[in-house]
Amino acid sequence: MKSIFYIIAVIFPMLISGQTKNLYIPRNMSKSFLAGFRATNGAPGKNYWQNKPSYKINIDFNPKTYLLKGSESIKYVNNSPDTLKRLVITLLGNIYNKNNHTHDWGMNRKIMHDGIVIEKLKVRDVDLPMKSKKLRKSGTNMYIDLDKPLPPNSSIDLDFGWRYSFPLNAVIRSGNYGDSTFMITYFYPKIAVYDDINGWDRHNYTGFGEFYGEYADYDVSITVPGDFKVWATGELQNPEKVLTPEYLQRWKDAHVVGKMISIIRKDEVEKRKVTLPGDKLTWHYKAKHVTDFALGTSNRFRWDAKTIVVDKKTGRKTFLCTAYAKDRKFYPRIINLLDTVLTDYSTKIPGIPYPFPSMKIFNGNAGMEFPMMCNDAEDNTWVGNVGLTYHEVGHSYFPFFVGTNERKYAWMDEGWATFFPSFYIESHLSNDSDYNYLERRMGTYASFAGSDLEVPIFVPVDLLRLRRPYRQASYNKPFLAYYYLKNYLGEARFLKAQRGYMNRWAGKHPMPYDYFNSINDLSGENLNWFWKNWFFDFGYADLGISIKEGNILEVSNIGKLALPVVIQINYKDGTNSDIQLNMKVWKNDNEKLIFPLKRFDEITSISLGADWIVDVDKSNNTIELTPKSK
Repeated sequence: MKSIFYIIAVIFPMLISGQTKNLYIPRNMSKSFLAGFRATNGAPGKNYWQNKPSYKINIDFNPKTYLLKGSESIKYVNNSPDTLKRLVITLLGNIYNKNNHTHDWGMNRKIMHDGIVIEKLKVRDVDLPMKSKKLRKSGTNMYIDLDKPLPPNSSIDLDFGWRYSFPLNAVIRSGNYGDSTFMITYFYPKIAVYDDINGWDRHNYTGFGEFYGEYADYDVSITVPGDFKVWATGELQNPEKVLTPEYLQRWKDAHVVGKMISIIRKDEVEKRKVTLPGDKLTWHYKAKHVTDFALGTSNRFRWDAKTIVVDKKTGRKTFLCTAYAKDRKFYPRIINLLDTVLTDYSTKIPGIPYPFPSMKIFNGNAGMEFPMMCNDAEDNTWVGNVGLTYHEVGHSYFPFFVGTNERKYAWMDEGWATFFPSFYIESHLSNDSDYNYLERRMGTYASFAGSDLEVPIFVPVDLLRLRRPYRQASYNKPFLAYYYLKNYLGEARFLKAQRGYMNRWAGKHPMPYDYFNSINDLSGENLNWFWKNWFFDFGYADLGISIKEGNILEVSNIGKLALPVVIQINYKDGTNSDIQLNMKVWKNDNEKLIFPLKRFDEITSISLGADWIVDVDKSNNTIELTPKSK
């Protein structure tokens, strides 16, 4: 081992010399730094601002006709330094509009309709006709030109009346699943985000890019047939007005810490005992400072609930619910799994207490997150359900606790929701299981890595129209980037930096450079070489080894991606020695490492890599040698 340490001591300083370059920053983002909206250390700047909507929504949903009718009032506060001459309203349900032909996957044209139909609109309490020249629709956006602009530090009131249909088999992330089961999302007129980077967010929703919502307060009343139940973002305000005394007591019992209560048991699903008499009942929910509102409703679901403490320092609690079809195999176990997931996330990695007062999993037919809710199908394996639950609940941190722009940079939330479960999934499996989360993620990445369709992580989502490039740039490659960053920094320094970034931007809207700069600042190291290599450059994971001119071992970075280097050298006497270098050896974009080998005549084989280091081509990772006899 002395000879190996000698090699490292000689070679390593040469490899890491040189200055770290600044990252390329687009012009619109540079302006935010100059204006003091964002600080160069990654924190919100002294002039950072965010606009604030508040929603009061009343909806009436008819499960037989699939029709939702709604009325809504929005108060919108302009905290920006700009005078707004126009408002942008997102109508995400217009992804089903029959005149909308831009989608990221195939659409059944037979189920498409008129989308969200605005029947009434008032601006500052003045009616605005639907045929007014001041209104314009494009894709999933509606533009309102204001007669009187909205100056800074002022507010405006809007009132809408609308209708929206949920046709059978309309199931992109939510929808009508049949058997009286509906996950109702993207259903209401919602004011778009106005930020310091691009002004109004005008990206059309086409399927892949999901969330970019402004933090808002919601007061929502949902009227459904009397035998239907409603689970929604936020906290139920009127349980005594929808539940019979027996089930109201169960609901209250479930708010006692540690008690799992089956509020609706399997044999009670189809009995009209749960809800109060009446053809219709109204469920009232409120949520504060969240980026969206969603609900699920059914008259055929079981309901389990419990309350846990998510923050031991303050005693803060979270109410957990699972609502699911009565014959599900695994769902009766999901409530306790949800307890474990939130406890893990609150106390270990990321180690920030779950930030909301409730969390619900609704058994639709998807794997999709919303604030305080998930819409999850049941997988046919337990590990599949574990992975799905960890992933979707992980989104509670990104993009809901930290309000990332998933419309443009899905890697800022999907990458983390893919990374977080890697610490936990295998602990839920039996000892004889051969499931390996890291191995599977590396395999998924490797199957597409190096393709001419693979693009850098930093490419905005709305420029990715194909599924595999989108998944690679948003899920697979960022997962590995975070994994190797943790390996490089060490768990303590990594978590300190990551938590610091999350707490800096809780309830705010970070952009990629806020993340890069925060980790640089909080880790105490300029990592721009890493960000450039993994997030901006083309490259894939492929290292190889060869022997050059006698006793020189050469490591080639064929794919140009910065990876750890692990080499094992085996000798004829049965001993071996290792070379282990972190990924910083590639800091200066060098493509080769050179190692003079001692005891060369005694070497039987040399191998490159480890089971935790991804490599798309391992055919050049092993050298077999014939030792010379003395």
